[in-house]
Amino acid sequence: MVESTENAVAAEVFLEQLIGNTVLALEIIITIIIIIIVGITLAGLVRIFLLSLKKKEREQRPTHIRQLVTQMLRGLLIALDFLVAADILKTILVPSVNELAILVIIVAIRISLSWSLSKEIEGQPR
Repeated sequence: MVESTENAVAAEVFLEQLIGNTVLALEIIITIIIIIIVGITLAGLVRIFLLSLKKKEREQRPTHIRQLVTQMLRGLLIALDFLVAADILKTILVPSVNELAILVIIVAIRISLSWSLSKEIEGQPR
């Protein structure tokens, strides 16, 4: 009887550590994605600026800007998906009613953001 209780406690501790490490890994991935998005955006802005110095490329400037915005929005959508997953895993660790209510609000906000960003991407010509 004591051994079964010890095994249950050990399994619970293991799962909490596993979920905690998974959440940490997701947050690191999100940070890396955001850093990459910022880098790509800055590089794209520099490229657009340099292309706009050439007279024949000035007409292409709005197209380049739309492409850059589309890439940035797609990266943000991926980051939002990872954030939702991390929040779900955090709530698994502390499944109180208060935490579940907060999760529902956060997920609803992020889903609406994802939806509006995807509509923005769809509305832009390729």
